[in-house]
Amino acid sequence: MRKIYAVLLLALFTIPVSAQDIHFSQYYASPLTLNPALTGMVNGVFRVSFDYRNQWFNIPTLNTIAPYQTYQASFDMPILRERLGNDGLGIGGMFYTDKAGDGALTTFSGMLSVAYHKSVDRFGKGHLSLGLQAGVVSEQVNINNLVFENQLDNFGFNTNLSNGESYTGKAIIYPDVNIGGLWSHAVLEKFHYYFGFAMDHLSRPHLSFLENGDNRLDYRYNMHGGAEIFLNGDNTLSLDPTFLFMLQSNAYQYNFGMALNYWVNDNVAVFGGPWYRVNDAVILAAGVEFYNTRVGVSYDINNSDLRTATQAQGALELSVVYVFKKEKTGRIQYTNYCPLF
Repeated sequence: MRKIYAVLLLALFTIPVSAQDIHFSQYYASPLTLNPALTGMVNGVFRVSFDYRNQWFNIPTLNTIAPYQTYQASFDMPILRERLGNDGLGIGGMFYTDKAGDGALTTFSGMLSVAYHKSVDRFGKGHLSLGLQAGVVSEQVNINNLVFENQLDNFGFNTNLSNGESYTGKAIIYPDVNIGGLWSHAVLEKFHYYFGFAMDHLSRPHLSFLENGDNRLDYRYNMHGGAEIFLNGDNTLSLDPTFLFMLQSNAYQYNFGMALNYWVNDNVAVFGGPWYRVNDAVILAAGVEFYNTRVGVSYDINNSDLRTATQAQGALELSVVYVFKKEKTGRIQYTNYCPLF
């Protein structure tokens, strides 16, 4: 579910449309863009994450290769652990930038998050989490990289002709608010699971580059979940299935898959597995964790109607997640449990 396809950028100026948000194949490595209720759900002192996505790099454009690129960085941590007992309180911040296609539709977003994790039993095995996220988003289009119907003459597109559009040339800046909830449960030492729901863009801000445009950004709904199933006696081998469903206006996305995670020793783990984004791509992911730093690489093999243009090459993605003073495998504390995938 890309923000805007290159060939559809003209629609921003000709008809009302509803923009779509960024997404990551390794959504589990970008917790604050997935659900604000994950803020501070860290099995350690603090967490830093970084994601980079390069999508559809084989599609030719007016300039060279379509620059569909997304960067994300976030920081979050639990606070007041000594005072809250089995409960938890988390704070954090997230920033992302996204550049889409020939029109160079560029988006910058900065958000702050807070979440409270309420224990529902005296052992702290089950938690109900509620999160709030708020910040500012800026979007801008470089119209010089676009061509329009009015610029078509007998010899093709002539960019010296007027495009006939009432484009303001100004960036759009608007406040944004997201909320989310999460249920996490460490049923047994060898079985944990979680389910989450988030709703983004509560204020439905205006989003139009036209002088008289009245387009609004639609709500986005995220449903996600997963489990961690340990397969051996010393909890060094686990199976981690996950799913994600996102809905925004008439666009939807459904991902599901699983990873196999193996701890070689207390400081080194390897993981990998397949995911599938329905009617779009097969995702192959693998990575390594060493001394509390988890590095993942994934590759999308496109199987949608766009596969002819992309030559079945969808996206390359890199993720890095670092947790300071992370609890070692086999010594998981129920009150500090957070999903890896």
